[in-house]
Amino acid sequence: MDKKKIYLFIDESGDASFYAKKNKLQVGTEGFQPLLLLGLIILEDKKEIHKKIKDLQQEIINDSLYNSLKCVSNPKGWYFHARNDQPEVRTKFIELIRKMEGFKSYIVIGRKRLDLFHKKHNKSESEFYFDMVYHLLKDRLNKEDVYYQILLSTRAGNSGEKLKNAIEKAIERDNNKRKTPITIHYDCRTIPSDKTPELSIIDYLMWALQRYILLKESRFYDALVQKMNLIIDLYDFEKFESKSSNYYHPKKNKFELEKASEFKTDGYINKKSNL
Repeated sequence: MDKKKIYLFIDESGDASFYAKKNKLQVGTEGFQPLLLLGLIILEDKKEIHKKIKDLQQEIINDSLYNSLKCVSNPKGWYFHARNDQPEVRTKFIELIRKMEGFKSYIVIGRKRLDLFHKKHNKSESEFYFDMVYHLLKDRLNKEDVYYQILLSTRAGNSGEKLKNAIEKAIERDNNKRKTPITIHYDCRTIPSDKTPELSIIDYLMWALQRYILLKESRFYDALVQKMNLIIDLYDFEKFESKSSNYYHPKKNKFELEKASEFKTDGYINKKSNL
C-alpha cells in the first residue's frame, strides 16, 4: 500500500552573503541585506492549493484591468512573486492566502552576525544557509507512516545533496530525542520557483515579515500573521540570555518587534554573540 504523501516547500528571502568578490566585506555597505529568511509550507492536498493559485493567475491574465500591468505582461513570463508584483496583484493574492486553508507555514529568521558566520559557519554561505534549513526542518518530520516530498527552491549554491544532509541531520536530532527512533521516508530535490505555484505562498509570507522587520511596515504582516504558524528568530541571542522565547506563535506569542531584540544592519560586529 502506497504511503500518503506530505509536501514540504522551502523558499528564501534575502541572501546569505557577507562578502563580495575578492573577499570584500559587504557588512555596513549599501545593498547589504542584514537578514536571511527561510520559509516552509507543509500541505497534504497539493492538487487543490495548486489549482486555486493557478486559477487566480489565469483570472488575472484574462482580465484587461490587470493583464497590461508590467509584472503580468512580462515577456519572460509571470508568476506570483511578492517583490516583483504590483500592488493590485499583491492585494488579490494576499486575499487568496488569507482565505486559503490546508497548509501550515514555518519561518526562520536568520540575523546576519559576522562573528557567528566566522566561528560557527566557517565563513561558508552554504553552511549558514543549510544550518537554517536544518532548524526549519527539525520537529517537522515526525510521521513514520507517510512519505515526505521535500522541495527546495532553486538558487545559486543550493543542491539536492546539501539539502539531504540538512534533512538527515534534522532526522538524527529528532530521533535522539525520542525513546524509540523512527524511520522517516522522504525524497528531496530543488525546483524552479516559476514552475511551482505553492512556493508563492511562503514567498508572500516572508516578504510581509521582512518588510515589518526592516521597514517597520506592519500592514501586510498584520494581514497575514495568522497564516504564520511558527516564527523562529534563530540567532536572537539576547532572548536566550534573558530566558525569553525566540519561538513565536500567532495565537500564544505573536511575533512583535517590541518583543525581539533590536535588528541591526551592521553585522553585529560591535556586539559579542553568545556562541
